[in-house]
Amino acid sequence: MWTWTEDVTINESWPMVLFGVLGVLVLVWCWRRRRNHKRWYFWPLPLLLPCLLLIAGSAANNHFGLYVRLGDLFDQYPFPTASASTLSETAGSFPQGVSVATQIPGTQSGVGMHPAFIWLPPQYFEEPTKRFPVVYLLPGSPGTSADWSTGGNAPTTGLTNAQAGNPAILVSASVGENQLSDTECVNGAQGNWQTYLAVDVPAYVNANARTLTGKQNQAVAGLSMGGYCAQALSLRNPTTFGLFGNFSGTTMPTYDGGMQALFGDQDDLTATVNSYTSDWIITNQPASRSVIGKVVTGAQDDPALLQDESQFVAKAQGFGMNVSMVQPPGDHSFYLWTTALQIWLPWALEQMGKPTVIAP
Repeated sequence: MWTWTEDVTINESWPMVLFGVLGVLVLVWCWRRRRNHKRWYFWPLPLLLPCLLLIAGSAANNHFGLYVRLGDLFDQYPFPTASASTLSETAGSFPQGVSVATQIPGTQSGVGMHPAFIWLPPQYFEEPTKRFPVVYLLPGSPGTSADWSTGGNAPTTGLTNAQAGNPAILVSASVGENQLSDTECVNGAQGNWQTYLAVDVPAYVNANARTLTGKQNQAVAGLSMGGYCAQALSLRNPTTFGLFGNFSGTTMPTYDGGMQALFGDQDDLTATVNSYTSDWIITNQPASRSVIGKVVTGAQDDPALLQDESQFVAKAQGFGMNVSMVQPPGDHSFYLWTTALQIWLPWALEQMGKPTVIAP
């Protein structure tokens, strides 16, 4: 059901102005109470705190662009949504595509059930005998599976490509227990998240949706931490994901508490960290060199991040890998990552298989 909140844009300056005006009114109220010899600080002053928090939150959202519309805050998305049963349907009227909200179990990883969005293109229902390539999209930290639908605008980008003749299934998966989790998508102290993303998520999608399987038909991309995850997932699992997109991500795991805290007790911590480091993987595991990738990092992003990915791309190309890098204008925000997906997705879909009639 449509609600007015779906169309109210909030990644602009007006929310900050509104909450700033409210803060000023609170201060005026305090001043008037003081002039009247009342306890000016007793009731009105505490109201300044929520005003300041709202101003800070609005400023952060304006910078990063995660919540575009007011409805995004309340899971009121400006695109069609449906239940998991839609994955098995062969008929339906979804000219804009449809986002299936589901839960994907950690069957092999043991990390439990976690939310995911699976966007199906219009052709999924218009051509019910065909199977489709799959693109997995990973959020950053903090982040949730909904981020690619809100700030990343994935349904719109997916629809644009579908209308251009390159329909694909887009899967936005969870990468941690909650919004604040920083798992780096590794099998570590927080659980077997590498296994969840490399085994459980593709197994669920391939079993429940009409997908084209095989590495050439399954790609993975992500933003920030999710960009690192996507690159490492593909390199570590080259028979599962044939293509990757790294949007503003690093080439190695990073964690505020250090590698010991991230991985937990390990017989050889250095060896474990190496196995999740892109440079080490392509140097020591030749099978990883079959992967195709594109790195998209903003020209105004952290110079250390640009240098890190630039040297990896040069090293990968030295091994003869089909890996490239582009640097559109932008910094570490959803404005850049929306653009990155618009750049990367058509490129990836051209490398991947076309929708095909395949017997069950």
